[in-house]
Amino acid sequence: MTSDDNPESEQVSLSNYIINLANDAMGDGHPVEDVAESLRHAAANFSAYAFFRSEQSPKDPNHTVENFISLFEYYLDAHKPEDTSAQGLMQTIAQAKDEL
Repeated sequence: MTSDDNPESEQVSLSNYIINLANDAMGDGHPVEDVAESLRHAAANFSAYAFFRSEQSPKDPNHTVENFISLFEYYLDAHKPEDTSAQGLMQTIAQAKDEL
């Protein structure tokens, strides 16, 4: 199976398309918080729409919510800045050693 045959690659491609729209909106001067809130609103709206048009059974909205939470937790970790507090301590220790 090639990556083109992978349904997940289509999902990633569509996700990247939407992220590019968000980046364009920020480039037009919209604050990141407003863009993020708009994306959440659109995701909730379209997810509810798709929920009632899906042929999957049994239908359980909790699956969609759990999937969102899982993805959100993954990306929180992926985008989290590195903890630099330990580096500050290391610099202080190195400076103290140099002064001795």
